[in-house]
Amino acid sequence: MRFLTLCFVVLVLGLVGVKLAPADRQTYVGSESCASCHTAAYTAWKDSQHTRMMRPVNAPGVLVADFEQETDGRQFELSDAVWAIGGKWEQQFMGHDGETETLLPGVWIKGKGKWDFKGWDGWEVPVPVRRCHGCHTVGLDVTTGKFVEPNIGCESCHGPGGWHVRTLGFGRIHSSADAQVCGQCHSRGRSISGEYFFGVGYRPGDELAHYFTEVEAVEGQLDKEWWSNGFERSRHQELTSWRQGGHANSLKSLREGYDGRYGEVTSDCLGCHAGDYILADRRKPGIEDVKEGITCSVCHQSHGELDKARMDCADCHGPGAFYHEPQRNAAHVACGASSGVGCVGCHMPKVVQIGGVFALHTHRPGVVPPADTEPDGMPNSCQNGGCHADRPLEWLREAFARSYPAHLLHIVPRTGTPALVKTAGAI
Repeated sequence: MRFLTLCFVVLVLGLVGVKLAPADRQTYVGSESCASCHTAAYTAWKDSQHTRMMRPVNAPGVLVADFEQETDGRQFELSDAVWAIGGKWEQQFMGHDGETETLLPGVWIKGKGKWDFKGWDGWEVPVPVRRCHGCHTVGLDVTTGKFVEPNIGCESCHGPGGWHVRTLGFGRIHSSADAQVCGQCHSRGRSISGEYFFGVGYRPGDELAHYFTEVEAVEGQLDKEWWSNGFERSRHQELTSWRQGGHANSLKSLREGYDGRYGEVTSDCLGCHAGDYILADRRKPGIEDVKEGITCSVCHQSHGELDKARMDCADCHGPGAFYHEPQRNAAHVACGASSGVGCVGCHMPKVVQIGGVFALHTHRPGVVPPADTEPDGMPNSCQNGGCHADRPLEWLREAFARSYPAHLLHIVPRTGTPALVKTAGAI
């Protein structure tokens, strides 16, 4: 019976495959097409921030900005707006000139409760089809400006779904832990041609660098995108920042940098070193088969609440930073457990300003010591980690040096690559 069923499936796919040209496999069908088979994932996505990135301005519950407020920071009226962009931290608006969407001059800064024209700089190129639509729409045709649906939909991350739908799910669609899928939008840069602010032609599963050139930090230089110590200063740079940290290299370090001091490498190690192993629901890949380190979807609920952690730091790091040497964790938090400080407060502090406040965590794990505040005013782990916002910088410098001797620290040096300062025989 199984043999006959298999033969029938192969026959059907063969007949369907004959009728489908290769171009049809690049057809976008919209997120609604996914709902009947992938109900749980669709329901979670439908209530996520990804569905609030570009919405009709007159849809219920969309408007966050206050159009009754008198201001010089907005040079358009609500009647000019067709689309609302975002709303969690800021809200911007698009109109339409009869041919294409246009970015309207002014931004609502939610954290400050006011309009700001300075915050709106036209994003250098105030033409959404060149700047916004590559990430705020699905199935964009850059030559016509037309798209299949607004927002970040299923096919933004899984690629065109036409082939998958037409073959009743037998035609494969992309699904992986590859950070580049998120990074196609969570990074800054230009298309290879330099004309667009996103990777034109990129599809999940491709190498992003073939379509997109990222903006990277220049060592020791402060600019609007980066702090001078190499941490991100502006949003939408999570991929570039993540690549500089240990999470990105967790699998590589296991395969190439591990000296065997804690025993043989087994599949148990993959539970903290390989994202595709962690996320596999059924058949787990073996040591030779895994491809990804600790990527975005290991920590974030990619189909649901993006700010709600899928895994906690302690799931891999245990009760402290020194997983393999727990005896070293006794003096790990000088402030004590009663302070309520979590791992990310110190090791992934809020260094990115959005909506008028420092609200976004770095994606490059590493303590930012008080000394790094002096050159260009960058927030540090102590003041911006939830503990000592009211303390002067000099007090923090002294307390930091006294509480955290160098052999316990995982500090990102100002010269670039994260370095672990360690005692002999420790990791």
